[in-house]
Formats: sequence, structure tokens, C-alpha cells
Amino acid sequence: MLYTVVPIDDVLEGMEEEPAPTMELIVGGVLMELEPQGDFQAKVVRIISSDPQDYLASQHQPGSIVRWT
Repeated sequence: MLYTVVPIDDVLEGMEEEPAPTMELIVGGVLMELEPQGDFQAKVVRIISSDPQDYLASQHQPGSIVRWT
């Protein structure tokens, strides 16, 4: 059961869409889940790390773009 003041249409928006393909990759020594953007670039979806310092680095924030070679 979900109790919210947000309209149900807003809550369920996007539920029928397929999620974007992701991959796990180590970038800069940090394991991340990334959404490929092409040309060796990807958007950070989430960080998979046990080191709290990895979550504080601005280049690892979800939504930021990372490059690998």
C-alpha cells in the first residue's frame, strides 16, 4: 500500500518503459553501474563501493558523465 499526496499518474509514470541497458565497470578504481552514452562515455547510475569516500567524490555522483579509455 502506498500513501502519498502525489497523484497516482505521477507515481506510476514511466513504469511501462523498458529500463536503459547498464553495465558495471571499474572507473578510477571505483566499481560503478553505468549507462553507456557512446564514444567511451557513460552516465553514472550508481556507485557500488564499500568506501564512503567514493560517494563524496563529485566525479562519481549519479548523473555525471565519465570517460574511460
